[in-house]
Amino acid sequence: MKMHLEPHLHTVMRHWRILFVLWIVLTILSTLFGSSSLIASPIHPLYFVLVMLLPSTLFLIFSLITAHSLFAELFLQLKNLIFKQDHAINLSTPLPVRYIAQLISNATWLTILITTLLVLFFKFTFQHFDFYLGNTFTESQSTTDHIVHYLNWLPSQLGLIEFDDAIIQASFQSGKLADEARSMWAKWIIVMILMYGIVPRLLVFIYYVIRALRHQKFAAVAVSDAVIEDAAKEKPLVIRAPKAPVIGDGHYRVALDITEQTTLPDDVVRLNDIETFQQFESARKVEPAQWIEIMIDGNLMPDRGILRRLIRLMNQAEKATIHVLTDDPHQTQMWQHHLSSIIVDGEAADYEIK
Repeated sequence: MKMHLEPHLHTVMRHWRILFVLWIVLTILSTLFGSSSLIASPIHPLYFVLVMLLPSTLFLIFSLITAHSLFAELFLQLKNLIFKQDHAINLSTPLPVRYIAQLISNATWLTILITTLLVLFFKFTFQHFDFYLGNTFTESQSTTDHIVHYLNWLPSQLGLIEFDDAIIQASFQSGKLADEARSMWAKWIIVMILMYGIVPRLLVFIYYVIRALRHQKFAAVAVSDAVIEDAAKEKPLVIRAPKAPVIGDGHYRVALDITEQTTLPDDVVRLNDIETFQQFESARKVEPAQWIEIMIDGNLMPDRGILRRLIRLMNQAEKATIHVLTDDPHQTQMWQHHLSSIIVDGEAADYEIK
């Protein structure tokens, strides 16, 4: 079923594509100049690999836990700076925050790692490099040896590289490596970056691409005119159990899945990741709220996940108000339909953007 988009939405989507291409090109150029100038003989293979892999791995873990990414934040700030006329929430089928963060972050890191890998390949092919495992602290030689063996375990099990211990020992002496040993270290560096840098990022990227495509497919169908007209006939996505009586104190304002680029009042707590949400919910179970205001991005599709989180928050307050932030009448109609099935006495939904 064909999706009906207003002209300004086509413009916004084109802006996203243009900026993403420019972002990738800029990343490639920066990596080319940076890696070309930093790769010089002799190379400490273990140090070089760790410098490449540790930042990528740590940022990957951080983004998976918090649903945020430094690269994603920079990208979105750059978009808002260049395309100021685009409203922060004017896409008809935007992706959740965690999808945007993972797609931008992993695409950027994959570009950095693959570009570096290509630079290494061409430099190792056309230039002469020596490799040296020397340490300032002589007692750290055994540590270096253990780390090399640890990193080499998985690639060796997969048959990607076979390493001779004699090469490692010879590499602690400067200028003592044969051509075969230098070739082995060059291959080892490339395999390490591929195995521990590119493969994990690629798997996460593919996972979120699939999730994003499924989300967009659902959203495209949901916002079509025919589905909008039949929405009132559909069964509720979530059946809410009777709300237990609550006596609370205090007024709280929170936001669900709203990006940092959307300006909110200073007292609004953003609950964009699981950990922050659970911490807030646990605190309200101990000290329920007298009134809670929940702000949501109305351009997101109302799915079971966000509806259940809304219910969990509203169950911890005497009164609750849901502020649906959208200027799209189709989205407003969708949210009205789904929220009407879960709102009880003392709760309300507001569709006017403040």
